[in-house]
Amino acid sequence: MPKIPKLFLYSLGLPDEQYATLARLAGKLPKEIKVAAIENAADVIPDSAGWVKATRDAFTYHGFDVEAIDLRHCQGQALREKLIHKDVIWVGGGNTFYLRWIMKESGADEIIPALVRLGKVYAGWSAGAIVAGPTLRAFDAMDDPAEAPEIIWEGLGMTQAVIVPHMDNDDFAASAARTNQQLLAEGCNALALDDMQVVVIQGDEQQIY
Repeated sequence: MPKIPKLFLYSLGLPDEQYATLARLAGKLPKEIKVAAIENAADVIPDSAGWVKATRDAFTYHGFDVEAIDLRHCQGQALREKLIHKDVIWVGGGNTFYLRWIMKESGADEIIPALVRLGKVYAGWSAGAIVAGPTLRAFDAMDDPAEAPEIIWEGLGMTQAVIVPHMDNDDFAASAARTNQQLLAEGCNALALDDMQVVVIQGDEQQIY
């Protein structure tokens, strides 16, 4: 039976107290929560291995049981079997267009929303937060679409809002502002986040921390 979708979306930093917020959303203690870490958005980002590992290790440090799952090697039914045994599907940052493409290539773009409707929590930061929404339009101001073998403009459609991360980030603030302005001009429900903000979405309700 379909359940109210639960999403935990943010830009970059995650204050210590927000790991507890995620645990409450999942309804378990951190040590009981199995997390699938999908980090493929960073595949096309040079020298990303260090910060990718550090971001994942932060979840382990806070007590979560984390397994990295690479969409280049785990696809289709095998991917679904992996994810169905997790409580949280956590998708990291990098290139949004490449992430969206590899989600289609692996079948994750259908598998993940279906599992979220069954009660899995979707957590994502930066690119991982953007793809949760209805569209990738205007994000070519922030990411290079040419990094993806195929450009897919539709998001996963798990939220009505389009998350625009990094509004106060020294490297991305200008491009984030352009993206946000374009989305608003086109009548989109854009939700802009600073780097330390988290939005928790449960069905039609959302709260920013």
